Amino acid sequence: MQIAPVTDAEIKPLLRPDQAEEARKDIRAAEAKLSSPNIADKREARVQLIRLRKATAEQLPLPPANVEEEGRLVARSKELLDHIVNDGMLSMAEERACPPGAPDIHLAHETRNKRAILAWKNIQLRLRPGESEAANLERHRPKTSRLNLDNAVVQRAMMFNVENVESVTVILTDEELIGLQALDPDEHARVALMSNAEREVWKRAIHLLLDRPKKKAA
Repeated sequence: MQIAPVTDAEIKPLLRPDQAEEARKDIRAAEAKLSSPNIADKREARVQLIRLRKATAEQLPLPPANVEEEGRLVARSKELLDHIVNDGMLSMAEERACPPGAPDIHLAHETRNKRAILAWKNIQLRLRPGESEAANLERHRPKTSRLNLDNAVVQRAMMFNVENVESVTVILTDEELIGLQALDPDEHARVALMSNAEREVWKRAIHLLLDRPKKKAA
């Protein structure tokens, strides 16, 4: 499927909702710093505030200016998503099971579609401002698998590098995968490509979240 080439303007970095909130916090902190009587170098504080405001304004995803622009963005979003999904995107079952060839197919697909994916995510950030999952491509993975899952590396848990007998293989269970999805959808998408060391780091981070004691209701 041929699509219109992705322009540099379409992949300009935009802030996700959590990043936008952090940027606003930085601006408020800079404003407080500028008004503080304890700050001697007001000029530097003012320059910092101007720089923060400018960078945030340039990277905030702006909603469509009018109905016509919204229509164009919706159409472009569909064009990009159809291309990304139909250009050999692995299904969720294939991602989880990691049958022979899946890591190479995953990497090749992301490489081919890097610009299209970035452009699609930017459009979603503009069309659905404030939604934390707006740019989550994982929700659109195909349900139908094309690869043979009979010889898959993973059955009930995510296991990779099983051929590496010199170290203990790190396993991510279904519960841990759900935790990883909540922490970072993009890292969840590339779990099949992670090294043993990377999975160990994420395993610890996931358990910090899962094992965190819940606050008692007041």
